[in-house]
Amino acid sequence: MNLKSEKSIKEYLKKLPDDTIIKYYLDVEYSPFPVLVIEEYTRRFKRKTKNEIIKDLKFQSRLAKKKTRELGSMAKKHKIIDDVTRQKSEEIIKHAKKKGYDISEKIAARGSILGSKLKKKTKSAIKSGKNLKSSPSKNLDLLKKLGDLQKAGIITHKEFQEKKKKILSKI
Repeated sequence: MNLKSEKSIKEYLKKLPDDTIIKYYLDVEYSPFPVLVIEEYTRRFKRKTKNEIIKDLKFQSRLAKKKTRELGSMAKKHKIIDDVTRQKSEEIIKHAKKKGYDISEKIAARGSILGSKLKKKTKSAIKSGKNLKSSPSKNLDLLKKLGDLQKAGIITHKEFQEKKKKILSKI
């Protein structure tokens, strides 16, 4: 059926089941032909006067205004929800940064503890190495290792020079 004229729309509405007509009537403000829907509804269920139809139209327009206000209110609330979401996200990021900073501090502290332990082990290894007679190639390897420790910042330049003198004196 081609819905081009008022007559064809009336015929179409007559063929629709009652529940569809009721649904169209309840949502008449969304219908492209509200008067025709109202006429079909009244034809099927009860006759209304023109004043009653006008009253229904006014009522439907009030409902439409109310729905529009509700939608506007929901839109405003959605904006507030976005603000709350943004605030929560910022709090989570701030907390994560603080946690990351705390973890980096712990890593740095552990690094210094490990460095001092390594220093002590190196010193004890060097002391124990004093008592042993070693070959010149081992002494050169020891000097290279000491140089690496100094470059890594585990031992100071002064400590390096002291150990270097001791090793060179053995060669």
